[in-house]
Amino acid sequence: MIKNVVIAAAMATAGLAATPALAQGGARVGLELGVVDDDFLGTEDATYGVTAGYDFDLGNLVAGPVASYTATFENDGDIRDVTVGGRIGAKVGAASLFYGTIAYTNLDADGASSIDGVKYGLGLEHDFGGFYGAVETRYADYELGVETYQTVIAAGVKF
Repeated sequence: MIKNVVIAAAMATAGLAATPALAQGGARVGLELGVVDDDFLGTEDATYGVTAGYDFDLGNLVAGPVASYTATFENDGDIRDVTVGGRIGAKVGAASLFYGTIAYTNLDADGASSIDGVKYGLGLEHDFGGFYGAVETRYADYELGVETYQTVIAAGVKF
């Protein structure tokens, strides 16, 4: 069910009509909802989080730092993931950005222990003149052979 919502949101974001040309640089802060699947426990959980970053407009490219905090809606424990890294993207049309990310990530389950890893992502972001919407898919490779796959939709404000 959640995957269907994420796929529908991705299609809606990708199919948006072009808006007037907008600058792609500056700070941004947003909220995200998604689903994460881990191969370690074989579970699928709904996630929520906050994300922030700063984009440097480099002509046809945009690059900058990103950070996020993600947690699950899981009832039997507190699982959180903190990510710090960067992204680079190519402008698509007047107000969209297709981008890739790479980041350090730290996964913590119930505050008892944490594992480090690397997270990779691909996304599409659309600028609505001070606001943005995005869909992103992520793969994380942690210590101890733990892997996760996550898809999120995000909305936020640009400054």
